[in-house]
Amino acid sequence: MDSHHLYLHVPFCRLVCAYCDFVTVGGRQTDIPRYTEALARELSAAPAPGSLQTIYFGGGTPSLLPTAAVARLVQSAVDRWDATPAEVTLEANPSSRETPDWAGLRAAGVNRLSLGIQSLRDPELRALARGQTAAEGLAAYAAARAAGFDNVSIDLIYGIPGQSLADWRSGLQAAIDLSPDHLSLYGLSLALVPDEWAAPPRPGALRWRHRQVVQQDDDLAADQYALAEDMLLAAGYHHYELSSWARPGRESQHNSAYWARRPYTGLGAGAHSYDGAARRWWNERDLDAYLAAVEADARPVAGDEELDEPTRAFEAIALGLRRVDGLERSIFFAEFGEDLVERYRSATATGLDGGLLEITPEVVRLTERGRLLANDALVLFAP
Repeated sequence: MDSHHLYLHVPFCRLVCAYCDFVTVGGRQTDIPRYTEALARELSAAPAPGSLQTIYFGGGTPSLLPTAAVARLVQSAVDRWDATPAEVTLEANPSSRETPDWAGLRAAGVNRLSLGIQSLRDPELRALARGQTAAEGLAAYAAARAAGFDNVSIDLIYGIPGQSLADWRSGLQAAIDLSPDHLSLYGLSLALVPDEWAAPPRPGALRWRHRQVVQQDDDLAADQYALAEDMLLAAGYHHYELSSWARPGRESQHNSAYWARRPYTGLGAGAHSYDGAARRWWNERDLDAYLAAVEADARPVAGDEELDEPTRAFEAIALGLRRVDGLERSIFFAEFGEDLVERYRSATATGLDGGLLEITPEVVRLTERGRLLANDALVLFAP
């Protein structure tokens, strides 16, 4: 059977970060029990196609869920698909003011953690208004390891206003010294006009972004990314996706399914789903609208779309090129009946001439320069 993947969105946060574009709500933790019931209800009514391989609790701050709620949702998914997934990831915030029961999460079926450390330098955490300290990040990591988690990923942000190349080197080295199994590195993105996938920024967040964006230095951010490639390679990490590095065998199975365009079901406020072929749909973003729909035994779907062939082809390229190993030409040909290079002669020629693409008889991939200028490379293929 085809693999299938489950995403559960938990929108609650103690503090909502001004740079965050995900569907989140602050100050509504009292609604968590009600929301858990709604998620369980939506899950019980969801189709269960394929063989469930991964579950991912994303947010928001999923670590705000009681461990009993996590255990209930994991078991419900196992029962619904009649399968035990190989990977169950939960995103967690390292703030000491919301410390989860790490051992309880492990017992609930979570076997992979994604820690939103973001930085191990206090000035950068203050610049991001994260509401945590570097010491709290280190303590959370140590506590997770002590609880038995042997697959831990940490998130870091670069391109922070005021963050020098030396600052980034220092913070990244501190992260490497922890020896995490996986690292996700994200350039600080300060969208002033959100795209169709993002939640609209709140007025206060938008004012903060306007103040910060004028201080950003794209050339410095590119240098920081290039430095990370060098440092993580030297430390034994495999760079397998534009923003992702892993110890061998510790690549994110769930995220890899997205990049391979495997089918997935998204449950919760604002969650998206994809059938692996040509149909995508998404839930109500507004928490109250989502809850009202589920509690009325209605599907909380806000919209859907059928992807035409040019859009599917572009998404295959855009997601395939996110993987450092690139997109296999044979896979593209099998789905679309044309060789990628032949179909996109102008785009591939421009990408080659600009040093953005490397093309072999087997694959098309981004070069080192192309990874720094990925958007410039991808737009060449846009329909």
